[in-house]
Amino acid sequence: MLKQIIPLGVAVVLAGCGGSSSSTDNNENVALTQITTNSTARFFVANWQSPQGTLNILNSEGVIQESIDVDNINTFSVTVTPLAYSRFEFIPDNTSLPCPRFTGCGRTVRDDPNDLNGNRLVDFQEPTAVTLNYKADAFIAPGVNAVYFSPLSTAITDAGLSGAKASLSATPFYHLTHSNLTASVEAEMVTNAFTYAAIIAGVADSTFNVDAAFNAFSSNDTQQQVWQDYSQLAAQYIPDNLFNEQGNGLLPNVAGQVNQTIASVTTYKQWEPRVSEAQSLESRELLVDVRNIIGVARLQEKSYSEELDAKFAELEGAFDEDTQATLTALINALNEVITNYSPLADDSVPAGQYSLRNLDIDYSKSPYTWAITGTYDDLPISIDLSIPTFRVSGVLGNKIEGVMSATVTNGATILSVDVSELLIQFDGIEVVNETNPDADTGIAQLTTDVVINKADGKLAGDLSLNLNRFVDSFAEVSNTLSSFNFQGDYESDIQNTAFHITAIESSPFIGEENDDLAFTFELDFPLSAANDFKFAYVGAVDNLTELTSTDIYVSAQGQALDLRIRDVNGNISLVAKGEYGRWLDVKQAGRNYSGGLYFGDTKIAEVTAVRGIPGVLFPNGDFESLF
Repeated sequence: MLKQIIPLGVAVVLAGCGGSSSSTDNNENVALTQITTNSTARFFVANWQSPQGTLNILNSEGVIQESIDVDNINTFSVTVTPLAYSRFEFIPDNTSLPCPRFTGCGRTVRDDPNDLNGNRLVDFQEPTAVTLNYKADAFIAPGVNAVYFSPLSTAITDAGLSGAKASLSATPFYHLTHSNLTASVEAEMVTNAFTYAAIIAGVADSTFNVDAAFNAFSSNDTQQQVWQDYSQLAAQYIPDNLFNEQGNGLLPNVAGQVNQTIASVTTYKQWEPRVSEAQSLESRELLVDVRNIIGVARLQEKSYSEELDAKFAELEGAFDEDTQATLTALINALNEVITNYSPLADDSVPAGQYSLRNLDIDYSKSPYTWAITGTYDDLPISIDLSIPTFRVSGVLGNKIEGVMSATVTNGATILSVDVSELLIQFDGIEVVNETNPDADTGIAQLTTDVVINKADGKLAGDLSLNLNRFVDSFAEVSNTLSSFNFQGDYESDIQNTAFHITAIESSPFIGEENDDLAFTFELDFPLSAANDFKFAYVGAVDNLTELTSTDIYVSAQGQALDLRIRDVNGNISLVAKGEYGRWLDVKQAGRNYSGGLYFGDTKIAEVTAVRGIPGVLFPNGDFESLF
């Protein structure tokens, strides 16, 4: 599998530290002739914000160099100095922001002038009192640069930190230097998510400030609850739009990538100061980074391919359909039992013994307890649940906090839950009837610690799982996974890998339940020659070992690379993006190689083959192998 793509440099995923096999022995810049460049910047701000206002261009000290009145920041572009950092600030003329959530932004005080219908709720699109600030630092690459303003780009910029590695990219989530339509849509959706969260959090708490929350998080302050709440709201943007017919129609195509970026940025721990380094247009920096990583992999192809093949195969099996089925059975069983036998159904339902499907239920009160045994979806299941109190509220939603131990068995897969803190929330309308056939019937949320034993190893970590109940196109109530966040460790005889996995049903209104889950993987994957190797991937679980047509991210020895790999009828294309907007394009058709080494929109050198060896040919005649 991996051997097919090693000749193209995709063996970068087999991180190592190697030397150059180029015709030169150093990394000095080559003096190229007749290469000139200029740069422009275009911008994006979420559509809830008025796009008319003032664009300020500042220097690295924060001094305004140019101030421009713009009618629409989302269609405006400006010429900027290349090969240097620029700071941009957008000040909207109209600071009013509407509630962006379809189900509303919560309660408000009596006689609030923004409560247009007087129902003491901040309804969808009603004005709020929240105002936001917009800044972004960007290293200007040659050609077109796209800058995406959000309150989080402001916080990162004000803190003077680099957001590149946190973004699982060689550039921050709010800056694109070389992009296609998919990358642009992804950046817009991430911007929307972080803006959406700031508005909702600001409505709930007038003192909320993204800068303060981010500073506490990035400095590892012990008080991080505000940041966690903000992060959860940002992640909520995705299911809120996917599970509503009014949602953003562009989101399903990039739901996995957006989900992963949000998860990575909001959990990243190694924030570092942004360093302003002088950059030369003719630098071979990216080529050196790529070659350093793939060098040892090529020299030791067999051992590395076997090592990674074995580890990937184990991880692929660890998150297979059996594992997914145990998690779904647990949340669905809890959902159904509590909906029918608890105050959520009717507080007058007496304690006693009941049967539901193939489950035997022993239900008690004062405190509320359930002993549940039997099978659910043909899986043996056992749950002991204790909930001291319920909150039943049509306005705030129904909330349950308690303790639980449970096991779900699916062949060789055993899910075990034994926690002192359990949170289940039900929001929305419980009853679907003829007068309300299209109702969003609610969200069930499970937050807990879990252990999943597999035949080859063990998964252990923190799990957060949301289940949406809604009416599908067949007028039937559908239970669908709307979000899944699992962070922990996988242990086996051959590896101990830290992981962060997310998943979401990206097409909930099409097909059967959970048939289009977009999974994302972020793995701390130490290898023999790269102890700091990290790997990230978006796609189906059963394609984890197939790296011939996918998008991945790798980081080793302090360097990050974005890789886009495509294999069409044996013709392979690789795009490797590095820091500051440098990228390498390699295409292979048989024994022929083409492409180029670029900085932004400027081509630095040609990709070709000399005596069958793929490499880069510079204008002065230098040839450097990719290995």
